[in-house]
Amino acid sequence: MWIFFYFNNLLTVPFHPDESTQMYMSKDVELFINNTSDLYFQEDAQSSNEQNYRLLDAPLPKYFIGIIRNILKLETIPFDWDWSKSWTDNQIAIPGKQLLFISRISAAIFFPLSVILFALILKEVFKSDNFLIFLSLLLFAFNSLLLLHTRRAMAESSMIFFLLLSILTLYKIPKKWFFLTSVPIALAINAKQILIFLILLALLLFIFNFKNKLKNFVVQITLFFVLLVGIFLILNPIAWKQPVQVAKHMFDQRLELSQNQADAIESVSPEFLTNSVSKRIIAFIAQLFILQPSPQEISNYQEYLNQSINDYFKNPLHRGLIRNLFGGTIFIILFSFGFYNSISFLSNEFKLIILGGFILFSLEILMSLTIPFQRYYLPAIPFTIIFAMIGFRQIINIMKNSSSHSRIKLKDE
Repeated sequence: MWIFFYFNNLLTVPFHPDESTQMYMSKDVELFINNTSDLYFQEDAQSSNEQNYRLLDAPLPKYFIGIIRNILKLETIPFDWDWSKSWTDNQIAIPGKQLLFISRISAAIFFPLSVILFALILKEVFKSDNFLIFLSLLLFAFNSLLLLHTRRAMAESSMIFFLLLSILTLYKIPKKWFFLTSVPIALAINAKQILIFLILLALLLFIFNFKNKLKNFVVQITLFFVLLVGIFLILNPIAWKQPVQVAKHMFDQRLELSQNQADAIESVSPEFLTNSVSKRIIAFIAQLFILQPSPQEISNYQEYLNQSINDYFKNPLHRGLIRNLFGGTIFIILFSFGFYNSISFLSNEFKLIILGGFILFSLEILMSLTIPFQRYYLPAIPFTIIFAMIGFRQIINIMKNSSSHSRIKLKDE
């Protein structure tokens, strides 16, 4: 029933112009197969939009669209979206319904798989407490932010999938094969670069697993990084000829884009920027627990999208049943209580993975994110649900113990 609901509403999700860019760049699949050299970095093409996208964006989302599109023999859109132009002038970059549906399917298919992975993780956390596992899955599968952002032809669905696959692999893989955790982690980063904190999380686990075995540590971590770099190179042919130079260009381009976005937003809505730690903490809390889903980060084309946004939010599940100040406050209390109690509740290894993963991601956000786009916060959602459910369980246990003590006291009297 949930899968029917999820896919049946695929085309009701409001359009985002970045979907056009992913569809447009999905032509790299054809180039990869037929003319790979066209994807190599070229000094004389630094102003090329296509090359800039290859330097800036993680490659997997466009590959998934391109693969499914090629299997079904669908042509992509011939023009990219131009944010400097009006909605009318961008009509040539708006996909038809069939292409949009297939492109969204190629991205959205990962979220039902993510629900399965999350169930496996919950089974490790809550053991035989099936009620908490089921409740956690409901909160995850019907999370209104995930319902919006994972059903578009963008990176968020595959990002969540590879994040959860990485977490499960870090916990379940035998120590002698621990270096293979680089595979899901490399795929996660190539789905969305914001998951780079997973490398630091893996390093924590390396230290934990091999703290008394220096030789094993050196061998394992060397193999880990060899695989990590190898997968990155396979998926990014732009770096095949000049890997070091391209890596520097990627870093510089990302910094330049972030600064340009911040400058553009500051000139119009300076209050939107989170240029201090206190503002980033407030944005972190608001985006994760309180604010409704945000179909558009900026309002360039709001008047053309208002109707589809209003239609989408007619469904209360799309708005978020508890995404308001009251529901958010309750969830924050449960999360805070669970975060504190997780220190004693989780096993040592899971403590490192769940607590460490959430802390590392939070530090990444608090140290670097000046533009609080909602989709940047999505990796925190699985962690917050786990902590909230730990908090809920602890509160129930306290209430049960209190009730038992009261009954014993009354009986004695």
